[in-house]
Amino acid sequence: MVRFVKDQPDAYIYSSFGSRMFVAGFLLTLVFILEAVAVYIFSEVILENVGSKVGFLMKVPLISMALTGIIYITTMFMPIVGATTLISLLVLKRTYKKLEKLEVDSKNSQTLIMLARIVFIAAGLATYAPLFMIFEAMINKTIPVSAINYFQTQYMSLFFTLVGIGLFLTLISPIVQLYGRTKSRSLVFSGFLAFMLCSTLIYLGNGDWNISIFKLSESSEFKSSFATAMATAGICILIIFWNISRSAKSILKYQKLHFTMKLGE
Repeated sequence: MVRFVKDQPDAYIYSSFGSRMFVAGFLLTLVFILEAVAVYIFSEVILENVGSKVGFLMKVPLISMALTGIIYITTMFMPIVGATTLISLLVLKRTYKKLEKLEVDSKNSQTLIMLARIVFIAAGLATYAPLFMIFEAMINKTIPVSAINYFQTQYMSLFFTLVGIGLFLTLISPIVQLYGRTKSRSLVFSGFLAFMLCSTLIYLGNGDWNISIFKLSESSEFKSSFATAMATAGICILIIFWNISRSAKSILKYQKLHFTMKLGE
């Protein structure tokens, strides 16, 4: 038994790591599945309620339209950013901190999580920074031309590019942590799947989804495409984290097998 612990002191540590990663993957999957359902089923209901709330701004129709669009993207898109950041902090980062306490190096993975958080903050800034121009226009009773043009032509591309990059950094952080320990081919597959998933989001954000936010509610093609992409992303994330969890727990499994064979000798 002493030989077992001395040979692989981190086997039990990574077994716990695998369990935590599966929880993180399940939560992220749930976020993306709920996002798909919300956009596909409830987006019109949300917009109808929003329209009645900002109706007092109809004296300046473009400002009213801009605020409606911002509220829409806040309700529909920002939960992805907020929930992913929250899960990465409460589950992933805490898990890496526990590894550090047990003298297992996780600096690279923590750096990736930090970079992901910065990218997600940038996505939030891309969404809400133009509000200052809109509020200024409301006070001066003018039209915020720059902000409206931004939301019509640039926002969707910028937002989903940032979301794709942030999500990729989040997904590969546990892969980087574990690959140096196991060299598992399934982790290579998970990394490739994460790259393809996030590349697809960036591609769609710069292609089919790159439309004015004021037309999102009117586009059934967008809602169908977005819901399908989010549901697919959720399934891919579950596969990625299941592979991570299985690879992490295999360390203890193979060490126990090694110890049993040594006893047999």
